Amino acid sequence: MRTNWSRDPFSFGTYSHIAKGSQRKDHRRLAEPVADKVYFAGEAANPDRNSSVHAALESVRLVASQIAASGHKRIGVIGAGVSGLVAAHAMSNAGLDVHVIEGRDRIGGRINTDRSLGFAADLGASWLHGIDGNPLTAVVKQAGMRKFVYDPNGIARVQGREISLNNLPNWAYDILQYDNHAGTENGTLNKWAYLWTSDYSGDEWLFPDGYDQILTQFEGGYELSLNERVNAVEYNSNKVRVTSNISVRNFDAVIVTVPLGVLKVGHIAFDPVLPDEKQQAIDRLGFGTLDKIYLQFDEVFWDADIQNITTPSVDFPHGHYNSWMNLYPVTGEPVLICFNGGPAAYALSSETDETVVGQALSTILNAYDRGD
Repeated sequence: MRTNWSRDPFSFGTYSHIAKGSQRKDHRRLAEPVADKVYFAGEAANPDRNSSVHAALESVRLVASQIAASGHKRIGVIGAGVSGLVAAHAMSNAGLDVHVIEGRDRIGGRINTDRSLGFAADLGASWLHGIDGNPLTAVVKQAGMRKFVYDPNGIARVQGREISLNNLPNWAYDILQYDNHAGTENGTLNKWAYLWTSDYSGDEWLFPDGYDQILTQFEGGYELSLNERVNAVEYNSNKVRVTSNISVRNFDAVIVTVPLGVLKVGHIAFDPVLPDEKQQAIDRLGFGTLDKIYLQFDEVFWDADIQNITTPSVDFPHGHYNSWMNLYPVTGEPVLICFNGGPAAYALSSETDETVVGQALSTILNAYDRGD
């Protein structure tokens, strides 16, 4: 099983990052409402933290409180990812009439857990980054989610032998950075200082039974339409008209919670067009991709108690199939996840599932000198 987020027409990537020429204030500009009618929320619209579910949660709760205090009564929410659901839940609890419109046939957006292989495979969000002070920590506990403490340490293997992490080539460290933050090449120069302070401290959690359990805490109290793709938002001082592939609806205000990637490609036409500063912020901010390949085996042949494995293979271009996570300690299943981020993810996006899975498999088998 593999993901291909850059080709996903509902996201075009996984999460925002600093790109060359962008600044923290671009996130603030994205978050600013337009004419007190069109609001924006999500991880990319958080001026303090980005690239995470908790960043989305913080952004949306702020916007929902602003709308609740504005006097608007009927609110449209574009997108049923975690941002849209949190917004709808908060505003419906405040007594507002809320309608969520989602293009996919499911809720969750970039939170997507697949159970077809007999275990919970998180295709999108997987981690809770830092539990101390994190608003998601309380949500996870309320949902009764089983937790596993992630250990960032690991080993490196190549051609059947373990090598010291200190002996990794420089390009391998660069790849690990890409995979951790899914940045694109032109953002490499200044994204690290920007992202390094974006998360909370404390343990990081994985969820053996699936990240999508968190969505149950934000269900109900609002109207939800699936398979409805918004293509236009018209607004004036009186109302906001939202046009989709199957309907036209009027609201007092709307919250746009679609991923930054959707805004960047212009799939939603705004009339009047967005202010120049906001559109420029959308254009400047980076939106990267981190893809996963899940490999399930009959038995564990790798280091069973090690969570992270680096494979600086010489068989494929640098960055391809170099970062792995062992799910055996997490779920008890003989499963490995291979991560491809940034340039590698984009390069592999045009390859078939068979090719990508086959190359990942050959890489990990070579790392453990397994010819089978």
